[in-house]
Amino acid sequence: MIDGVKTLTVADAVVEKLLAYISTGKLVWGEQLPAQRELAKMLNVGVSSVREALQILQAMGFIEVKRGQGTFITGNSAEPLLKSLTHSIYQDANIQDLMEVREVLDTGLAVLSAKKAGKSSIETLENCVEEMEKYYNTDAVLSAKSDMDFHIALAKSVDNQLLEKFSYAVRSLYEKFLGEVAHTKTGVELYSKVLDAIKSKNPLGARDAMIDLLKHTRKIYLEEHYKRGNHEEGTG
Repeated sequence: MIDGVKTLTVADAVVEKLLAYISTGKLVWGEQLPAQRELAKMLNVGVSSVREALQILQAMGFIEVKRGQGTFITGNSAEPLLKSLTHSIYQDANIQDLMEVREVLDTGLAVLSAKKAGKSSIETLENCVEEMEKYYNTDAVLSAKSDMDFHIALAKSVDNQLLEKFSYAVRSLYEKFLGEVAHTKTGVELYSKVLDAIKSKNPLGARDAMIDLLKHTRKIYLEEHYKRGNHEEGTG
């Protein structure tokens, strides 16, 4: 059954107006908004309606409040997508679903990167692999950071803002699910193979190397998950 059209509240109308300003570039990512009273005067609405609208936009991820500074349009344009995906995934999905999304996304990014990555992007990817080689066996935090930096650089290398934002959102969620997974020498070698294929402008090689890397990551995760499960049962 189709419901009738509902009349927008004033707060809803303010939300739509501000979202329209963001989408058309009248408000840019990271820009500070006027104070609530000033904004209410500009929009010809009450302060309470502005306050409610800002609370809605904050929950959606479009604005952030910085204590002592004011209210800003979110600096990272992927944040609203991240919040939406987070809400959806925590309600409906599981780690298997998220792993499959990552496998599709990262494999596609590797193929595109082999076609499109420029000199600067390749240098960034090389630096990430060098950091992984340096820290994988000595510093879990720095090793995890270089891993994340590699995938961020991979997404940037394809020069596609939509893919970059989606990759950022999925990767942030993937971190929340997995926590820290041990990095291994084999993993670093597989990252190097992905990089070599990208440098050689070999899309099929990049695809195959990324598939091997993700299979290895899945294997390591499942092993760690199994160990944790057994440990919890043994100490319960």
